[in-house]
Amino acid sequence: MKKVLFLTVLNLLTLQLVGQNNFTPQQFLGYNIGEQFTRQHRVVDYFFALEKAFPNNIKVVKTGQTYEKRDLLLCYIGTPENLKKLEEIRQKHLTQASDEKLAIVWLSYNVHGNESSGTEAAMQTAYRLLTDKINYLDNTVVIMDPCLNPDGRDRYVNFYYQYGANPIDMQRFSASHNETWPGGRPNHYLFDLNRDWAWMTQIESSIRMQQYNLWLPHVHVDFHEQGINEPYYFPPAAEPYHEVITNWQREFQQEIGKNHAGYFDKAGWLYFSKEIFDLLYPSYGDTYPTYSGSIGMTYEQGGSGRAGLAVITQVGDTLRLADRVAHHVTTGLSTVETSARNADKLVAEYQKFRKQKDFKYDSYVIKGSNNQIEPLLVLLGKNNIDWQMVSTSTQAVPAKGFHFKTGVQEAFKLEIGDIVVSTQQEKGTLVSVLFEPRTKLSDSLTYDITAWSMPYAYGLDAYAVEGQLKATPFAATGERKSDFLAVEGFMGYAVRWETMQTARFLNAVQQAGLKVYFHEKGFKLKGQTYAPGTLLLLAGENQRPDFHKMVNDYAARYQVDIKGLLTGMVDQGPDFGSSSVKMVPNPRVGILAGDSFSSLNVGEIWHFFEQQLNKPAHLIFEDDLNAALASLDVLFVPEGGFDIAGNAALTKWVREGGTLIVTGGAVDALADQEGFGIKRKEGSAGPSTPVSYGNQERDQISDNIIGAIYPCVLDNSNPMAFGYNHYYTLRQGASVYEMEGQPVFELEKNATAVNGFVGARVQKQQSEADIAGTVQYGRGTVVYLIDNPLFRGFWESGKLMVVNSIYFVNQ
Repeated sequence: MKKVLFLTVLNLLTLQLVGQNNFTPQQFLGYNIGEQFTRQHRVVDYFFALEKAFPNNIKVVKTGQTYEKRDLLLCYIGTPENLKKLEEIRQKHLTQASDEKLAIVWLSYNVHGNESSGTEAAMQTAYRLLTDKINYLDNTVVIMDPCLNPDGRDRYVNFYYQYGANPIDMQRFSASHNETWPGGRPNHYLFDLNRDWAWMTQIESSIRMQQYNLWLPHVHVDFHEQGINEPYYFPPAAEPYHEVITNWQREFQQEIGKNHAGYFDKAGWLYFSKEIFDLLYPSYGDTYPTYSGSIGMTYEQGGSGRAGLAVITQVGDTLRLADRVAHHVTTGLSTVETSARNADKLVAEYQKFRKQKDFKYDSYVIKGSNNQIEPLLVLLGKNNIDWQMVSTSTQAVPAKGFHFKTGVQEAFKLEIGDIVVSTQQEKGTLVSVLFEPRTKLSDSLTYDITAWSMPYAYGLDAYAVEGQLKATPFAATGERKSDFLAVEGFMGYAVRWETMQTARFLNAVQQAGLKVYFHEKGFKLKGQTYAPGTLLLLAGENQRPDFHKMVNDYAARYQVDIKGLLTGMVDQGPDFGSSSVKMVPNPRVGILAGDSFSSLNVGEIWHFFEQQLNKPAHLIFEDDLNAALASLDVLFVPEGGFDIAGNAALTKWVREGGTLIVTGGAVDALADQEGFGIKRKEGSAGPSTPVSYGNQERDQISDNIIGAIYPCVLDNSNPMAFGYNHYYTLRQGASVYEMEGQPVFELEKNATAVNGFVGARVQKQQSEADIAGTVQYGRGTVVYLIDNPLFRGFWESGKLMVVNSIYFVNQ
């Protein structure tokens, strides 16, 4: 009752403040905020209506569109004077001007679509800042993102409007409180956008971060929801805090939390802090801003997809959307209030953050070919991280650093083409976090993965150096040209199989109608060595007048190097007419989807094909699988509980030549099943001793691996390993499996993680654990990807393994 009364008082108060302007949310929407859900197109209309009603205090900008063509917005809220000079304010902030005075506060809502109170709260918070709380704007500029995930949010809102009863059904077992697959939490490609801040694999993230990195605000809040039975969470955050987080960033979380607590105590609302939500993994909406200099914070309201417009909680209380909105509005306004009161300190401490860069390693040196390094450089560019390239003037300079491959300090030489990334730059703290060889944990009880080192994720040779290294600032000069031009007279062309760029080139020329072959054994010709997996485009197999031009055009478009061939008789290895030279198929690919599967893993595979490889793939619901099999060559089974062995049509399809790719937790469905060549491996777990009730949660993590990185041993003769000379896997669980025969990727004997948390009782079990491989099943093949190589779309070095599995395995 107190909650509803509080919201009623707030609505009455705002109605009294419109003497000079007749705009109210209720007048525009036709209902009070919190009484209904608002679809995205009406949210967009609402904010532009606010701009029309309060033109001197709010500026609304469309920044782009989602995959499903919904508008993305940013709203700038401030005094008339400050809105007129936003660019000047931004420049003063970024250049650390001595006369900078304003606190820049960024409020982000609804990154998870079914955490639906966020956007409703954004509408009310903006209105309050323009009316009864307008004095907060004297010392602040507020930047508001009303909905980070419009596609997911509209999916949820549409679901609720479809199944929501009238009058409202508040029982948790009713349809309106149990979302259908995949739910509204993820975006169009079923990605969790709150794990994508640093990686920017999704269009919403890329568009948002372009804007965010233009401002780098003093304060950033990410508004969320949690389970319906949970009270409100606000900072200070839980341990572990990453060691780079400054004392001031910790202290201001306390300041913010105390201010929130004052309002919640007065209203009689329950809350908690210092638990669950830590500050470690760098791709969250609180940590990424923190590592960029902000006071980055998560706020969590009870609710999410089970809450609807109203729901009865486990203690018999009624949780209404209006309550959830009121709580978020209160903390949002309290954040702006506290920031305004501490504007001078926020400015001073941010400027100090920018100047003080004291890390163990000052430089990171990256080695590799242009195509191998390019994906990392793209990521650095998206994050506004500067880098330098070693030029001829600094070639072969001796240096010493921590070698990521060997794990020890080694002497090495700076060579032409090496990339140097310094921590002494604007984004230096983020550089240190993304590249650190080993993450320091102040507490092993953490919310997410504990390792992400970029050299391992991108499969690159690298050194961490304690000292500044000088190289040549690099400015991109446009599309890099292939080292060779295709011309008439060559009998064919060789393309080394190295990276995803090569894979995109292969897919593109296949879609254009060219036949492509691959050399299974590798060869030497004219002093050049071509590894297994090298692509061959042969003029005799592509009898068309534009063949040479097509090869040249596609090589330039995808920036791959092609080598002209005058003969098919090689100096060493099988000639081109050998059975070891095989046509690359253009496989028809399916991806299972639906209730039995993890929406996240389905999305990772789906996005990989459509947005990364640019190859068509069919999403197939379980009920439609049997009808689809005749039209497929490759089928992905994502993580989940699907009964593979129990589907007779599917097993028959594999026996008759199909390629079945089983990822992550889906492997468990085939473990110990006859004929599928994989079993759970018995391990020697460490001893488990009785623990007190209060220590049970902490004791359980001794049986887990929380995102740890391990080096792998490779069978380079297997097509699944084409393009690899080393691989580091990101283990997300402790289960160990053993395949028949030789795995393609496995952990070393007595394997030790190079980074990340591994529970004490499962460390020894990881010795020689299989990571990925193939098993023949009749005339077909089952590919096991035990550690998900497409995890969150950012584990770049795992992607070639997936491509190899669809093109080269089972040939």
